[in-house]
Amino acid sequence: MSLSMLALVVSLAAALVLGLVSWVPRVLALEVGITDVEPGLLSVAQNTRGVQSLGADLTVTLYDRGFRLSRGTTVLADTVTKGAPVVALRGSVVSGEEHPQERVRSALVDVSIDAVTRDGEKVTYSGVVSGPGEALPLRITFEPLDGRIRMDVAVEGASAVALNLDWRPATTGIAPALPARNLKAKAYWVDPTVVQQPAFTWVLGTDVSIGPVRVPRAVDLRQDGRIAVHVWAPRAVVTVTDTPRGARDTLEG
Repeated sequence: MSLSMLALVVSLAAALVLGLVSWVPRVLALEVGITDVEPGLLSVAQNTRGVQSLGADLTVTLYDRGFRLSRGTTVLADTVTKGAPVVALRGSVVSGEEHPQERVRSALVDVSIDAVTRDGEKVTYSGVVSGPGEALPLRITFEPLDGRIRMDVAVEGASAVALNLDWRPATTGIAPALPARNLKAKAYWVDPTVVQQPAFTWVLGTDVSIGPVRVPRAVDLRQDGRIAVHVWAPRAVVTVTDTPRGARDTLEG
C-alpha cells in the first residue's frame, strides 16, 4: 500500500470515529427518551449571597457558583458548580414502546437570583430563568421537614423543570424508584408507581427523593460534572436527608 493510500485510509478512519462520537450520544438519547439540556449561566446578586440558617445546625449557602446544603461542616448536597442550577423546559412527554419520550421545544437555561426572604426556618430565593427574548419567574424555597431538607423549585409557565445537582461518585439507585446499582453515565426514568420513596444516594451518604409524584421524573448522569433531575411539572421538589447514612446509623443505634 502506498503512503498516499495509507494516509487516505487513516483520514477516513478518523472521520468515521468523529462521526460516531457525535452520532452515538444522540442515538442513546433517543433510546432512553431523555433530552440532555446544557445549563447556562448563573448570576447572583450580592445581597443574596451567604449562609442562611434552617435551624438545628442546618444551613443553605448561596455562592456565586450555586447552592450548598449542610449540617454544620458536613456537606449534604450541592447544586452544579459550573452553570445554572435550574433549567426551564417547554414541551411535553409522550408515550413510547418501552418508556416515555421527552419532546423539548425550547429551554430557558440562564438563572438570575435577585432576592432572598425568610419566613421562620423557611428561606426563599427569587429571580428569573431566561433565554433569548424570554424570562420566567423563578422561586427556590428551602425548609427543614421531618429529617429532610426540601428544595422546592417553581417556574411559573414552564412545562418541566430540570434541577442540576453537582456530580458525586458512587451515585447509586434506590429500588424500586431506580435500579439498585451505580447509575454512572446513564439516564433513567423514575418508576412512576413509586410515591414518597428515595430515588438515589451517593458518596455524601444522603438520600435524595424527587417529586411531585404522579408526574414523569427522570435522572440523567450522562454528562460530566452534573446530575440533571427532570420533573415534568412547573414545580420540582427534591428532598435530601438531613443526616448522612453513617451518622444516622450511629444515632439510631
